[in-house]
Amino acid sequence: MEEDTSPVKISSTLNLPKRHKVLLTISILITLIGVLTLSLVLYTWDIGQIAKGVVLEIPLGQLSIEEAQWKLEQLKNGIYNRPVHFISDEKSFLINREELGFTYTYHESLQKAYLIGREGSIFNKAISKFKASWGITFKPTYQWNELVLAEDLTKHLSTLNISPEDAHFFINQDNSLQIVPEKLGKQVDIDALIMSIKNQSLNDAPIISVPFKVVKPIITKTDLENVKMSPLLSDYTTSFDPNLKGRTLNIELAAKAIDGMLLKPGEVFSFNHTVGPRTVEAGYQEAIIIEGNTFVPGLGGGVCQVSSTLYNAVRLASPSLGVVERSRHSLPVTYVPPGQDATVAYPDLDFAFRNDSEGYLLIRSRFNSNTLNFSIYGKAKKQS
Repeated sequence: MEEDTSPVKISSTLNLPKRHKVLLTISILITLIGVLTLSLVLYTWDIGQIAKGVVLEIPLGQLSIEEAQWKLEQLKNGIYNRPVHFISDEKSFLINREELGFTYTYHESLQKAYLIGREGSIFNKAISKFKASWGITFKPTYQWNELVLAEDLTKHLSTLNISPEDAHFFINQDNSLQIVPEKLGKQVDIDALIMSIKNQSLNDAPIISVPFKVVKPIITKTDLENVKMSPLLSDYTTSFDPNLKGRTLNIELAAKAIDGMLLKPGEVFSFNHTVGPRTVEAGYQEAIIIEGNTFVPGLGGGVCQVSSTLYNAVRLASPSLGVVERSRHSLPVTYVPPGQDATVAYPDLDFAFRNDSEGYLLIRSRFNSNTLNFSIYGKAKKQS
C-alpha cells in the first residue's frame, strides 16, 4: 500500500478555514465602516437647523437661522424697550435703554452658533455637533455709550438738582446787617448712576434710587462774619436836591440795589448788571439826564450820581480795586469834581471794577434826606 506524500494537498486543506476568518473579518469591518460613515453622513446632514444644545440668551437648538433671528429680534426689542425706573423721593422717571445709549447685537454670535457641525471634515462636524448637544452657550455683544448715557441722564434728571445758596446779608430796617446762613445744594451723581445702571441685569426692569453728591456754596456764614469785622477801605459822599422828587427816587432805587453787595476776590462788579434796567416797571421815573450835549428829561435821571459816587469810593480804595470800565459825561456835573464822574446807560455804557484786594469786599450804601454815601469794607491789598 502506497502512502500519499503530497504536502501541497495537505496544506490547502488545513488553511481553508483561516481564509474564511480573514474574509469574514474584513467584511465585518467594511460593513461597520460603511454603517459608521452612513451614520456620520446622516448625523451631520445639513437640514438648515442650528445644532441641538446651542444657547444664545435663549435655547436655539433645532431652529432654522430665520426662526432664531426672529426670536432674538423679539428679545432685543424687549430689552431696548424695557425701561429703567429712576426714583428720588416722590419723583420718578422711566427711560428705555435704547434712549440711554444701549446697543445690543447678536448677529456675530448667531453666525458662530450656526456654523457648529458645518465646518471641517465629517468627523470634525460630528464631534462639534456632539459636544454642542451637551450644551454650549454664546453671548451677544452689548455695550453702553457712556457719552450718550451721561447726556441723557443729565437731560432727564437735571430738575432734581438743587443749587447751593451762598450766605448773604439781609439789611434790617435799622440799616444793620443780618447774616443769612448758606445752604448746601445737591447734584445727581452721574458717574455713580452710570455704574449702577451698568450693573443691572438686562432681563430686569430695574428700579434705581438716584444718587446725589453734595454741592457746597462758595460764600459761607464764616466768610460774612469775617467781612463784617473788616476795616473800612474807603467811603465817599455826594449831595442832591430832595425837592427833585423823581430824581431823588431814582437815586434811592439804584443805591438800594447795590447796598450789601459782596464781591469775591477777583470778581468784577458791573453797575448795569447789579442795578438792572431803569424801567417804569422797576419803579424809575423821569428826571433830567444828559443826552449828547443837552440836558433833557429821561427815564432814570439821577442814576449817574449813584455810579459816580460809587466810582469815587472805588478810586479812593485803589489799589485794592481796579476800574475795568468807566466813561465820563459829555457835560460837567455838579455832584462830583470835574473829571471824577462815571456815566451809565443801560445796557451800552457801564461802570465796572474788579476786586483786587486780599479777600471779600462789602459795599454799603446810605441814602439820607439829601446825601448819598458809599462805604467799602475789606482787607487792603498789600503794596508790592
